[in-house]
Formats: sequence, C-alpha cells, structure tokens
Amino acid sequence: MTSTQNGRLLNWLETHRDGITRLEAARDLGIMNLWCRVSEIEALGYVIGREDGVEVPDRFGKVCRVTRYTLVSIPDSIAA
Repeated sequence: MTSTQNGRLLNWLETHRDGITRLEAARDLGIMNLWCRVSEIEALGYVIGREDGVEVPDRFGKVCRVTRYTLVSIPDSIAA
C-alpha cells in the first residue's frame, strides 16, 4: 500500500513512532493535505492521535506550533 499517499502515510506512521507533522508530510512524502489523508485512514478504522501545539523551529529559526499525528492502533481486521 505504499504507492498511494495513504499508503506512504501509514508506512511512515508504522515506522516512525514519534509521528508526523504537516511539514514532514509535504517534504518527505509529497502529501500537501495531511489532515485529509488522516481523515481517510481514520475512516478505514485506524486510530490516529493528535498532539496540538508541538513547538518546532521554522526555516528562520523561529518557534512555531504545529499538530503532530501518531498511529495509536490499527483495525482488528488488519491486525489479525
């Protein structure tokens, strides 16, 4: 499932336990609309955690706050 954006996102979340931000999704996965992809995989039964207000530096060194998404659990039909 890695050829689609949802597949790339799920693969990332399974291998990066610290999750993903919008910038990482755009830069590393080519996903420009992360929240939409998250909504789509949640509709498949995946549970995605959200941590708002995570402080990260922007490209100018200024601190900004973003949302970090993490994989909490996968659907029972896939886990079995």
